[in-house]
Amino acid sequence: QTIAFNLPNDERVREVKGSKKVLLKNVMRAKYDGILTPIAGRVLPAGSADEISFEAFYQFTLHHELSHGIGPGKITIDGRDTEVRLELKDLYSAFEEAKADVLGVYDIYALVKRGVMAPGILDSLPWTYTAGMFRTTRFGVAEAHGLGMVLQANYLLEKGAVVLTEDGRFRPVPEIFEETFRSLAHELLMIQAAGDYDGAVAFVERYGTVHPQMAVAIEGLEDLPVDIDPTYPLEGLR
Repeated sequence: QTIAFNLPNDERVREVKGSKKVLLKNVMRAKYDGILTPIAGRVLPAGSADEISFEAFYQFTLHHELSHGIGPGKITIDGRDTEVRLELKDLYSAFEEAKADVLGVYDIYALVKRGVMAPGILDSLPWTYTAGMFRTTRFGVAEAHGLGMVLQANYLLEKGAVVLTEDGRFRPVPEIFEETFRSLAHELLMIQAAGDYDGAVAFVERYGTVHPQMAVAIEGLEDLPVDIDPTYPLEGLR
């Protein structure tokens, strides 16, 4: 069950008419309460689950959707007009979802710096994002959101923006979150801007396998739902 969407994907339509962003806040709340909150209690350091917030989850989702409209769409390669989605082929969706996640986080830091958003959001954003890595990765690397998140998680672990504790928990390092997300945004955006399929393949080969400790943590979430299945009471009135 999706929590938000930004459509259409067709660059011809987006160029002329733009795109529409829709956020399902009640679905977000259900996933936050029933999935993300219990995940946080198991993957974040003991006593840290209270660091996450629904506001950070909501803002991250909002800026993820906004970020789908940011970055390369139509590009030119060796004088040939084309689109990022055509050049990145089977990897396009995963890179687009990763880009939207990464820019979504970076956008929030940028807006706080400009005084558009209150700085308090940054207290919970790194923790909420870190718990969210596991919520999304559980969809699996065969799914675009899942693979996109695995790319991010491994990059953050490599750069030290998320670290493993001695007891196998995952802790964000807020002090370098903004810098690391800026760096990762550059990597993803340059691959898109160049339509660099070989670069995308190399990036997936380096970062596209679930980290062993992350896999162990995910095994410990098996009793928690991966998704929700909404019921519609009015459906029975037909």
